[in-house]
Amino acid sequence: MDKKDGGHAFPHGDPTNGGDIGMTLRDYFAAKALAGWWSSSDSMCALPKDKTLPEFQTEACARFYEWADAMLAARSAS
Repeated sequence: MDKKDGGHAFPHGDPTNGGDIGMTLRDYFAAKALAGWWSSSDSMCALPKDKTLPEFQTEACARFYEWADAMLAARSAS
């Protein structure tokens, strides 16, 4: 992936032996954005009439990663 991912969110293992494994901070931030969206009222009932469910899911997930990228940018700016 060519995007800056923030490194590992919860690194563990021996980094000298390729042991830093786990999700990236970017993935973690995107997952948190998804969880917040799911917990908001009516978000699961908001399928636009002009979209199929897979189209809507693809667009929504892209937005969660946009939020994650913004969080990473804000984190590096401080």
